Amino acid sequence: MRYFPTQCVNLALCLAVCATANAGDPKKLTQACPRLAPINGAPAGSTLIDNNMVLRLAKKGRIAAIADRRPSASDSQKPTSNAGSSSSVKKQWRAEHRRSVSAIHKLQQQLEKAESEHQALEAQIFALRKEIQRIRLRPRLDAKAQQIAQLKRNLRHALASFSRMIREARFDGAQPGWFRDLPRP
Repeated sequence: MRYFPTQCVNLALCLAVCATANAGDPKKLTQACPRLAPINGAPAGSTLIDNNMVLRLAKKGRIAAIADRRPSASDSQKPTSNAGSSSSVKKQWRAEHRRSVSAIHKLQQQLEKAESEHQALEAQIFALRKEIQRIRLRPRLDAKAQQIAQLKRNLRHALASFSRMIREARFDGAQPGWFRDLPRP
């Protein structure tokens, strides 16, 4: 197996840099990597990423996080009373879930009714003997077909908004069990 000189030089440089940079000492790390500047006012060895930082980054859309407020070691100094607000958030998302599911069920019923009316009109047209009578019923059949197409589009949109609502609830901190006993679309 052959090694090119550039590969050997790169390997030697990497080993030299890694051997001199001790990650335990922030001054040596800053000297080895000048782009790593010390964080404003943070003493060496302190926790820089805590639950609040993760939630702030999640709100900006950089990472996904759940707004579950279990106190950690760094958060134990601050008392939190989040139990009342989590139950109100749960009630809000459960109500939104029920509203979305009822809208989907209503659209499904309307679609079934329109399809049965369309089938009845088709049967009526094929039962007619005279062409003039068929011509008179054709606009009603076309209008019913357009109504069915619109209801199908509305149903697809309602199902997509239901999925979006579930995703938003999860980003807001909804637990999987919140929607378990509710009706499904």
